[in-house]
Amino acid sequence: MIETAVTAAAGGACAGSAALLYYAEKLPGLAKVTGKLHTDRAQAVLVVTASAAMVATPAGAWWNETVNGINDWATSAVGEWTGLIITGVPALFTTAMLANDLITRKVENRTLLVAAVLPVLASTIPGPVGEGVQSVLGWIVTKVGMLVAGAFGIA
Repeated sequence: MIETAVTAAAGGACAGSAALLYYAEKLPGLAKVTGKLHTDRAQAVLVVTASAAMVATPAGAWWNETVNGINDWATSAVGEWTGLIITGVPALFTTAMLANDLITRKVENRTLLVAAVLPVLASTIPGPVGEGVQSVLGWIVTKVGMLVAGAFGIA
């Protein structure tokens, strides 16, 4: 689990901001303005921050326990290396997919979905790679959460 300084209130503000930006692109009058701003990458980062803040809620704790339970079951039931493949590879794949979409492609609904599950899945990546992914994600989420909380007066 990513331990950050993002509160549930800041996460809610991030989720609301991401939804507002998403639907603003769909409205005919605002699409001309928001289309030029390229808010799609900002939406993905806001969704990652909102998802990481959700871990601080009871629903987030349940989601994290479920993912860790699946990870523990896979590791014990089918062997350490096979369990690692079952849980670690999808987490690495979602990390690579999110990074690729943010850098090279237009952000799509798939990217927003991956951004929503990545903070919890990152905890299943083993070793120094997993620690690196969690550190980078934690830093990004903390900075974005602090900016959004300050902007909304939640800090």
